[in-house]
Amino acid sequence: MDFLPLTLDAKNIWDKFLDPFPYRNSSYQFTNLYLWRKFNNTMYFASENYLFIKKGTEEPYFMAPVYKDVLHAKEAYDMLFTHMEQNGHDKVLRDVEKSQLEDLKTMPFTFTYELHRDQQEYIYSVEQLRTYQGKALHKKKNHFNQFIRNHEYTIKHIEDSVKECIELAEKWFEENEYSPQLYHELLGIRDLLQNMASFDLKGISVFIDGICQGFTILEVIQDEVILNHIEKAQKTFNGLYAFLAKTALEEFGDGILYTNREQDLGIPGLRKSKESYMPLFLEEKYIVRFT
Repeated sequence: MDFLPLTLDAKNIWDKFLDPFPYRNSSYQFTNLYLWRKFNNTMYFASENYLFIKKGTEEPYFMAPVYKDVLHAKEAYDMLFTHMEQNGHDKVLRDVEKSQLEDLKTMPFTFTYELHRDQQEYIYSVEQLRTYQGKALHKKKNHFNQFIRNHEYTIKHIEDSVKECIELAEKWFEENEYSPQLYHELLGIRDLLQNMASFDLKGISVFIDGICQGFTILEVIQDEVILNHIEKAQKTFNGLYAFLAKTALEEFGDGILYTNREQDLGIPGLRKSKESYMPLFLEEKYIVRFT
C-alpha cells in the first residue's frame, strides 16, 4: 500500500466512504483530520472498497480500516496487517470506535483492547448548553450573563469575518506559551478559514469595539451531532467562552441532540474545562493490540 499525504483532494474519497458520517466522534471526520494533518503527519491509502489511515512520523500508528460492507471487513484487516508486518510495524490500532471494536469481535483475530481515556470525546446535550438550565450549569449561566451585562458586542457569521478571526488566532497564539500542538492548530485554523468553500463549516465571531475578540468553528457531522472544531477568545473578557458556546448552539443547534467538544488529551486544565460543561457521556475510543 502506497500511503499519500492528506490533501483537500482526498475529501471526495472520505465522502465516498463516510457519507453519511456514521460516528459521534471526530477521529475519522475529514475536516478534523485535515485540520491536524501537519501535526499528525496524516496519510491515507484508498482502494475501491477500503480506506486506511496512518498517523505519526518516527513511530507511525494506524486507525481501524474503513470499509463499505462489514462482510468484507476481514479482508481489509488482512490487507492492513500484511502491510504492517512487511514494514515492521507493531500490530496496534488506535482511535478504534466502539462499533469497530464490535465488528472485530466477530472476526477470527486474537487481540486485547483498552479504553483510551485521554482520547475519549466529550458529548453534551445541545439543549442544555444552549440554555444553561439546571444547577450543574449555573456557573456557566452566570458567566454568560456577566459577559452580556458588561459588554456591547456584535455577532457575525464566521464566513463574514475570516480575516479578523485569523488575526485573533494569531494574536492568541503569540500570547500563549509556545507548543508544537498550538502552532499546528494555528496553521489548521488558517487552512480551514481560507478554504471554507471546501467544507461545510458553521460558526460565529464576536466583535467588541470593532475588534474580533472571539470565534468558534463548528460542523454538523451527522443528523444528531454538531462538532466543535475550534473555540478561541481573549481571556480578558470574562464570560466570553461561555457566551460563544451557548450562542453558537442557539444559532446552529436546532433539531440536533448532541454537541461534541472533542477530547482533552490528558491535559489537566483542558479536562477541567470540558468537565465543567457537564457532558452527558464520553464517546469511547480504544487501543487494540493483536497477537
